[in-house]
Amino acid sequence: MQPRTSIYHKLILYIFFLGIFVIVTVSLYSFITARNAILQRTFDQLTSLKVAKKEQVEQFFKDRLKEVELFASQENQGIIRINTQKPEGQISFNTNKKGITANYQHFFKSGGYYTKVYLIYGEHFESYAMDSVSDNQIILNQDEKKYLEPVINRARKENQAIIEDYTFSFTDSICSLFIATPISGANQTESGIALFVLKPSVISNIMKNEEVVKSLGKSGEVYLVGPDSLMRSESRFFKNSILHLPVKTESVRKAYSSGEGSHLNKDYRGIITLSSYNRLNIPGLDWIIVAEMDKREAMRPVYKLANEIVFLSIFITLILFIFAYIISRTITKPIIELKNATIRVRNGDLASILHSKSNDELGELTVNFNLMTSQLKTQQEELKDREVRIFSSFIDGQEDERQRLSRELHDGLGQMIIATKLKTESIVNTGNGINIENISRLRLMYDSLVDEVRSISNNLMPAALQEFGLEIALKQICNEISSHSRIKVIFDSQISDRELDKRIAVYIFRIAQEALSNAVKHSGAGEIIMTLIGNEKMISLNVQDDGVGINMEENRDQNGRGINSMNERVRLLHGLMDISKGVNKGTIVSVKIPLM
Repeated sequence: MQPRTSIYHKLILYIFFLGIFVIVTVSLYSFITARNAILQRTFDQLTSLKVAKKEQVEQFFKDRLKEVELFASQENQGIIRINTQKPEGQISFNTNKKGITANYQHFFKSGGYYTKVYLIYGEHFESYAMDSVSDNQIILNQDEKKYLEPVINRARKENQAIIEDYTFSFTDSICSLFIATPISGANQTESGIALFVLKPSVISNIMKNEEVVKSLGKSGEVYLVGPDSLMRSESRFFKNSILHLPVKTESVRKAYSSGEGSHLNKDYRGIITLSSYNRLNIPGLDWIIVAEMDKREAMRPVYKLANEIVFLSIFITLILFIFAYIISRTITKPIIELKNATIRVRNGDLASILHSKSNDELGELTVNFNLMTSQLKTQQEELKDREVRIFSSFIDGQEDERQRLSRELHDGLGQMIIATKLKTESIVNTGNGINIENISRLRLMYDSLVDEVRSISNNLMPAALQEFGLEIALKQICNEISSHSRIKVIFDSQISDRELDKRIAVYIFRIAQEALSNAVKHSGAGEIIMTLIGNEKMISLNVQDDGVGINMEENRDQNGRGINSMNERVRLLHGLMDISKGVNKGTIVSVKIPLM
């Protein structure tokens, strides 16, 4: 047997789970929306910062190229002069100390971008430190010459200002980034190279300035990577990372393959970050710029929002449970009362009255329930009265039939038997003997006895009805009434050949018999017309007289036993009966019985 669950508990659960579903849906939607918004905002922030830093780096190198090109053009002002008249064919640089100092101060010292400047002609190198000016010639050793030779050869080959990517020095202790440019001698026939060494910290300072710290918090950084997947700017998390720290990440790979983009990515530390990357446009440098921020730090507002949503959801769930309890109790209270009242009605208590102040469907249900119980009570009382009437009619009918049989047996059959007995005794007692005349009289008297018994039997159950059917039986009873009374009875029949059910035929016969009996006894009619019409679906019986007519007002509540008997038979056959006055006079009894 399926366990019973009350509607009260069901409503609480339905409202509660519906509320939980709504809360979870809204919370998930809010969380996902906030997460996507934070991710998009962070990507936009990283992209914006990346673009700004990209422009700064590219502009920095453009400015430095212009700077060294302008420095190289100062030969015309006598700042640099190439001296080829030294003994033993030696060639050296002669410099105008004031000119180089002024030029140095103007171009280099104020920016603090360089550590050294090499002035090269042939095999001669002259170096100037950025924190002092010296016009003494410095002869470099072979290791340092070998270290600088690729840059010098490239500058001579391209015959323009160039930028050379970071390379380790000949001592492998530091790495240097070079900008080189050709310079011309005084007679425009001899040429040399000016080679400037950039400070590594300059590029790193651009990548790690205050703007980056404010924008990317504690975990974000912007850095540069070269084609060998090694860092080109100082890492925020590792010291001495230039040309030492490998960055083999998906961002680096995609930057060199597609150029620009942003996505979630594990950085060189193995931490999931939001990454935005792009390729730099700097002549001689195939670098990419990457702006990254740890996902955990970027998503911190979302996680905070998620915690707030959880606490708020718990609070709302408690409120929702209380609300579901109150609403369920309010809704189910009248339903429970209605259920209990229905049980009382089922047990026979039709006096249950419910009281409801609501004007909704439950209120209407309560009103209709009260109407239903009131109608059931009325119908029950009517049914009891009807049962009493039917039972009374049945008993009275039995008594009437017994009395009729008693009268017929006493007045008719009994008298004839007594007369026959007396006649027989008279014949025997007179001593005249048995003669033909006496036998004939006794025979006639016995024939009368037989006819009387047959008449009584026909009244109880007409033989014609059993042997020949309803139409012949009704015709016979009409003929008998016409022959034994002064009333003319006309019978007209139009029915199909279909054989009627025996029960239906008997009931219709009794209804017709009662209608004829009432017309004969009470109408004072001179003529009665009985019509029987039938087909496969319905049979209709009409009995119309030309008597005084029935008074419907007097008979509405006090119908005789005969009419009650007719009504009950019609009801048992699921038919309809109507008793009304004729157009001019008399009474019409109309009965319709369905056959299907």
